[in-house]
Amino acid sequence: MTRYTVIFCLLYSITGFANPKDSVRLDTSYHHNLNRAALLSTIIPGSGQIYNEIGYRKYANKKHRAWWKTPIIYGGLGACAYYFYQNNQMANLIKKEYLFRELNDGEILDERLSHYEDQNALIEGYQYLNAQSQTVEVKGFNLYAKRRDIFIFAFIGVWGLNVLEAYVDAHFVSFDISEDLSFAWAPTLMAGNYPGLSLRLSLY
Repeated sequence: MTRYTVIFCLLYSITGFANPKDSVRLDTSYHHNLNRAALLSTIIPGSGQIYNEIGYRKYANKKHRAWWKTPIIYGGLGACAYYFYQNNQMANLIKKEYLFRELNDGEILDERLSHYEDQNALIEGYQYLNAQSQTVEVKGFNLYAKRRDIFIFAFIGVWGLNVLEAYVDAHFVSFDISEDLSFAWAPTLMAGNYPGLSLRLSLY
């Protein structure tokens, strides 16, 4: 019996050295909601990242920051919106010119489009050699309309990635990123009331 008592005291003393420090939560009442992060970014792009930033600041040892992703998100959305607008404007302008020429025996409505020689050029575009013997491409309606549609899907894609990123990153706000794992030895009673040893390893 004395031998078991010595083993018990030894293992109990080891337990005190085996447990590392977990993530230090500054506000113990705070609970980070994963779905809220995704919902916020769905309604207002980047707001889920700001919500995650607030969550990170509730922990003393969290070095990761999420706020810097918001300007990148708006940069991507802004670029997609800009190029959509530009291509849509040109597509509408060429379409209007095409319809006018159809109804007015080829007369030119907008002088900016006078270099489009015929109706097919307005639709498909064309290529020519300039004074420096370089090939120059003049874009037609079809290409502008195609690019316009691409940037619509790109805008939706950036918005969707913003929601996905906010949701995934929200998992790491309360995730323990300490270098050590929670590791503890403890004495226990096995079947038949025989003394034994249990090992608990926590990965959270």
